Amino acid sequence: MRDGPRPQRFACTFLSQRPGRKGLSSDPRETPVLLSIITPTLNRRTMLAEALASVAAQRRDNVEHIVVDGGSTDGTLEMLAAHPHIKVLQDRRRGLYDAINQGIDAASGAVIGLLNSDDLYAPGIFEVVEAAFTAHPEADAVCGIAELFDETGTLARFDDPTDLRLDAHAVLIGNCIPNARFFRRSVFTKIGLFSTSYRAVADREFLARTMIADVQTLPLDSLAYRYRRHPGSLTLADRAERGKTFRTELLRLALNIARHPRATDELRVKARALEGRCLATLGLDRLKAGDPLGAARLLIATDGRPASASFRALVAGFLDRRRPSRKSHPAP
Repeated sequence: MRDGPRPQRFACTFLSQRPGRKGLSSDPRETPVLLSIITPTLNRRTMLAEALASVAAQRRDNVEHIVVDGGSTDGTLEMLAAHPHIKVLQDRRRGLYDAINQGIDAASGAVIGLLNSDDLYAPGIFEVVEAAFTAHPEADAVCGIAELFDETGTLARFDDPTDLRLDAHAVLIGNCIPNARFFRRSVFTKIGLFSTSYRAVADREFLARTMIADVQTLPLDSLAYRYRRHPGSLTLADRAERGKTFRTELLRLALNIARHPRATDELRVKARALEGRCLATLGLDRLKAGDPLGAARLLIATDGRPASASFRALVAGFLDRRRPSRKSHPAP
């Protein structure tokens, strides 16, 4: 695996669909390759119904929708019974990412997308995804634009081409928008499923592995996904509010990426910056809680590294925060 930044192989907008290319079929006489959508859910009957409707509105015959239910008691299963074309699984009560893995294992599609039960796919995105994979058989994944919305309307738009294409900053710190991405099944065969050792950041860990494996992502100049902001949401907009658990997992992820034998220099540099950011945030939280000794312990290495490594990480995190950020922009 080569070190350093990878070359940017794709333009921001994909080419028009061209016949005669390998990949998803462009010939209407041929059976289109199946697209599998995985949706984990628990007691979100009303929002789940809207999510299902956003899939049905794509009007594609080559879509397999798998819902993995975590034991809902709000009428979700009764509602799903009215949709016999949807495959319903009972999860194994091992957490969100295990439920997603269960759905991926059961999927038949050559392309896989992940839809949260409280979110929506944008109209027409499945057709765009099919055309992109058909025109670009070299692409392992595609990623479209994402939006954040609530009952008042659209709040923000995530459309930075570098975030869509995926780089180390987007994976570890920025807007990685995992649900706006569609993956060929071969990606999961190559790098495995989501790690269940992370309860909050397994999506970032998975995307880091795609970078290490040199998975090629094609950015799409089309709206793909709409994240709903609401009380209880687990979307990217609310993760920063989940506090200690989230930051502690991010710190563990940063340390693991920095030690990965095949991680690129780009990932290692960003992992060190993430480590510093997490140490600073967790340390301040402990100081505010009246635990200066706990804050000091964070800076004492316990993994065999010299104690100075934590201080170097803090400096890296500070410098990273001072760099111009790639943020979402408010909707017009």
